[in-house]
Order: sequence, then structure tokens, then C-alpha cells
Amino acid sequence: MRFRFDGVEFGDKLPLFVTEFDPGSAEIRSGDTSQSQRDGTIPGRDFLGSRTWAFSISTNKRDLTGALAVESSLAAAWMDQKHRVNPLLMVPLSYELDGRWRRVYGRPDKFAGMVGDVLAVQGRGRIECDFRVLDARHFDESETVLQLPIVPASTGGLLAPLVGPLSTLRSSAPRAGYVDNKGSAPTPLKVVFRGPITDPYVRAAAGWEIALKGTIAAGQSIVVDAFAGTVLRGNAPVAGMLTRKTRLSSAVLPRGISDLTFGGIDPTGTALVELRWRSAYYSI
Repeated sequence: MRFRFDGVEFGDKLPLFVTEFDPGSAEIRSGDTSQSQRDGTIPGRDFLGSRTWAFSISTNKRDLTGALAVESSLAAAWMDQKHRVNPLLMVPLSYELDGRWRRVYGRPDKFAGMVGDVLAVQGRGRIECDFRVLDARHFDESETVLQLPIVPASTGGLLAPLVGPLSTLRSSAPRAGYVDNKGSAPTPLKVVFRGPITDPYVRAAAGWEIALKGTIAAGQSIVVDAFAGTVLRGNAPVAGMLTRKTRLSSAVLPRGISDLTFGGIDPTGTALVELRWRSAYYSI
């Protein structure tokens, strides 16, 4: 089994060799309450909490100099402040098993580096480190991407009888598409709206929507990430463009195939949306 964190790989037959890996078990946040004045418990809502992945690692080098070099790369990645200063940030830890790569999301935790003992001098320094897995799901390493172009607006004239107020603004018809979450767990959706388009939306047959109010110019895009809870135009947050009906926490794909539609106002017929997702699983 191999692992990758922030560009540093460790695992089987690598200079950072994993000698022991304990994935732990997810905590259960139980809502159970005791029966009043009688035996038994009233079941409530239960939620999955975090778990800790614990690693014992040995440097697999010929001497202390080589051992220190590979240990330093892992320590720099694990202890980097960028992973710890944002209170909402979860970062990926990727792993390979039986030829497939998946990832979990969380935070690097405790790190105990090697000491200058006899084994370290021989190139076998020992490292202990933990990773807090904060989401119970495992995700495919690669995103699946589906592009849906806008349906060009109708070019026909006005039809009688005419009812005011009249408008010459032509609204494009919705474009339907199917997405497939091949995993065993629901997975969040990322939507990339690419202009030119006004009031774009993606709606699910299940009833939720991701919709914006306002205009995205040609050559610009806005990324709505339900997992991270962000709405970005480039690096600038524009969460104020979300409609009141949009709830990012609801924008998830259940197992199997989902029917989504994309629409908005684009007389040029050149706008499109990218639907991005990683199939999700409850097991490694």
C-alpha cells in the first residue's frame, strides 16, 4: 500500500517505508437518551465522526545522511502551516491499493521524527505520525468531468396575442445530462459555470439546485464547490451571487445515475457548464 501527501510518497518499497498502518475506526456521535424511570435507551440520530490514521514509518536508506533527507521532506509536508491556519480547510491524503488510487480528507496531526539512534545511523530512522480523517468517505483520486453546452435560444419572432410587458431577451432552453456516482456513498458536486451567461443554474431531479444571480462575461468562469463550501471567480469569493434557494449542503449525488439540467440566459449559445465529482465510498 502506498500513500501520498502534499507531493511526498511513502509506503511499500519506498525510501519512506511504512512498517505499520492503523486506519482506526470512525467515532459515532450518538443522540441516544436514557429512558426515564425505566430500563432501556431511546435511540436518536447517530452521526459519523472523525478517525485517526496512524503510521509507523522507517527510512529505507543506506546511511544517516540519506535518512535525514527523506525524513525532512515528510516533516516539511506534515508540519506545513498552510494545512493548519484555515479553520475550515480539509486537505487530501491519497492512497493506492491494488492498483487504484483514492483519497480521504482531513488534517495532518502528530509527527514524531527520527532520533540519532543506531538504526538511524544505518539509514533506518523511525517516524511516527497521525492523520485525522475528518470526512467518513473515501473518494476517487481523479475527478470525473462532464461538460454540458447551453441550448441556443430560439430565434423566432413574436407571436400573437402579445401580452405586456414585452421583452426581447431570449432565454436558452435547459440542457439535460446524466452523472454517475459509481461509489457506495453520496458525493458532493462541483459546478464550473463558463460565460457568457446570465442567471445560470444546475438543477437536480431530486429537487436541489445550484444557481447564481448575475452575469458571467465571456471568457470568465465561476466555480461552485459544494464540498469546500466556496463560490469563486478566480481567487475572489462571490458567494453573494448564490440564489436564496441554493443550499450547497444539499448538492450531493446519490449512488448511481442522477439527472441534472443546465440553463440560463445566453443569446450567443456558447456558454457551458462543467460538472465535476469524485465517486465516493464508505470503505477503503
